[in-house]
Amino acid sequence: MLPTLDRLGRLLEIVEAEGIQVRRDWLRGVRGGLVRIGRQPVLFLDESLTIPEQYSQVSDALSQLDWTETEYCAEMVQLLKNDGI
Repeated sequence: MLPTLDRLGRLLEIVEAEGIQVRRDWLRGVRGGLVRIGRQPVLFLDESLTIPEQYSQVSDALSQLDWTETEYCAEMVQLLKNDGI
């Protein structure tokens, strides 16, 4: 299993490849996550959180999406598992 930092990085790479904008900001614990601004999905990542907390925030948001029609389906299933995090 990849370390949490690597898993988070890969999730963000896939998200951006799928056209979801990622905004990283110091949100100070204000809830981040996935929102739509107009028609554009945007993932807000709270950089004030620890890496495991960021991973949890991102994986929780992304697990709400259907990845079955993407080329990343199998990889996302593995990356979105919170085993040992």
